[in-house]
Amino acid sequence: MMRKNKIEMLKEKRAARLKRELEELEARRIAEEKEKMEAEKAKTEEKPTEKAKVEEKKDKKYSELDELKEKLLFDVKYVNESYDVLNRTVDSLNKTNLEVEAASTMMSSTLMTKQKAINHYIEECAKLKQDLETEKIENERIR
Repeated sequence: MMRKNKIEMLKEKRAARLKRELEELEARRIAEEKEKMEAEKAKTEEKPTEKAKVEEKKDKKYSELDELKEKLLFDVKYVNESYDVLNRTVDSLNKTNLEVEAASTMMSSTLMTKQKAINHYIEECAKLKQDLETEKIENERIR
């Protein structure tokens, strides 16, 4: 039981770590793209035709970043949903395990009770056989 809790804790830690890493990766990528765009903007402020091209590229990069952000958000939601499903499954399995453990304990105690009753009857039969043998010996001695 303790081992399963450790496994659950490890799974939770791993999911949390993956989520943090995913968020950090997204933040880094967005920051890098913004820095690149700002550098390009600074270079082309002097030339109006190039500025229009840069703005077009910038808009394209923003749309790509938006698509990437949406994809990452979708992935985060998917990971969260998967994690929730995993937690429900683990909880269900833990409940089933507890029920099986309780049934096993009850069956074990019932087995012990039955075994004690059988042992009692065996001892009683052995005693009766011994008494019978004693009576046979006594009968033979009397004849």
